Amino acid sequence: MAERNGDASKRPAFLGRMARKALCCLAPLAGLLFCGGCSSTELEQRSFPLAVGIDLQEEKKNLVVSFDFPDLAQVSEQGKTEDIPMALSLEGQDMYHVEKSYENNTNRLLDYNHMKAVVLGESLFGQEDMLRSLLLAWEQREASARNTSLLVGSQSAAEILSLTSETEGSMGKYLEEMLESQKDFKQNKIATMGDLMNQWHNQDELLLLPVLAENGGRPVISAYAAVSGFAYRGMVSVEEAMESFLAQGLLERFTCEPSEDEVVEVSGIRVSCQVEQKGDAPVVTVKIKGQGRLKTGQANSASERARLEEKAEQGLMASLQGTAKRLQEEYGIDMADSYLMLGGHNRGLYGKYRGLAETYNREVQHVFQVDISLLDWE
Repeated sequence: MAERNGDASKRPAFLGRMARKALCCLAPLAGLLFCGGCSSTELEQRSFPLAVGIDLQEEKKNLVVSFDFPDLAQVSEQGKTEDIPMALSLEGQDMYHVEKSYENNTNRLLDYNHMKAVVLGESLFGQEDMLRSLLLAWEQREASARNTSLLVGSQSAAEILSLTSETEGSMGKYLEEMLESQKDFKQNKIATMGDLMNQWHNQDELLLLPVLAENGGRPVISAYAAVSGFAYRGMVSVEEAMESFLAQGLLERFTCEPSEDEVVEVSGIRVSCQVEQKGDAPVVTVKIKGQGRLKTGQANSASERARLEEKAEQGLMASLQGTAKRLQEEYGIDMADSYLMLGGHNRGLYGKYRGLAETYNREVQHVFQVDISLLDWE
């Protein structure tokens, strides 16, 4: 009994400690509940663009910025679950003045935390100072994510963002789903704002940006904009861009056509590169290996299979060689993007071309070796 009485005498202190612990646990929860009320008030005062289109007004040298976002206030008031798309275009000398104009006209703050895509008008790439200013503003804004997808509008970014009648909702969501559906790339290789920032700071790599054009009321990728050394080089075809991605080891699958009635899909692609000096010029050797599957045409014997393998290999090597030569001569770019490899492949060449990426891209020579093994001939 003495022990029980002793325990009882300690019980109030024990319960006091329990109460204090309970209060400590409940305090943060209460804070969250109160903050929830505050954040809902904040939401009513914010707009969340899902896509932004930025064009250059060439006469005034101003930016024209188009916003695509759902109206969260209407969704809340009407009790609907779907997004209600809205659009607005504003003009200003830079992003700061555009955003201030938006705030003054709508009584809301812009919040970029849910941004899916940025579409830049092609003309903006011709004004390096304005493009630098735009990237600086993006870099300094904490809520602007570097991994936001980046695309180019063939005519204008505003025109692309206006194509909402056939996309059934927000253009930002549509572009996100369109890019995520590209299964040919390894690791979702999609150009981002961060990639363009790296170009701005380092100027030592090739960047290929998808170019959007209207087709049947919807945006489609019609070409790729080539940016090298933070300079816009022009547009290359989708086929040329895919060959460049292949040479860089960025593709999961690639389709080649040995003849008009034969199509081979290559998967399991493995790419290795070696950069060395031969004579006075750097030479990059790109070796591509993969497994091919015949999608159209016939190869009903071992000899036919061997013939088709050789035909596919020779045809792809010739196509890669021709594309590399054309892109180098016309745009001054290296489709293998091998300048980044110099430090690990050839220290002598790295020392020679250090800080001279543009010179290297004009002088490098290309050798392609292709090895395709057909899995079957069905």
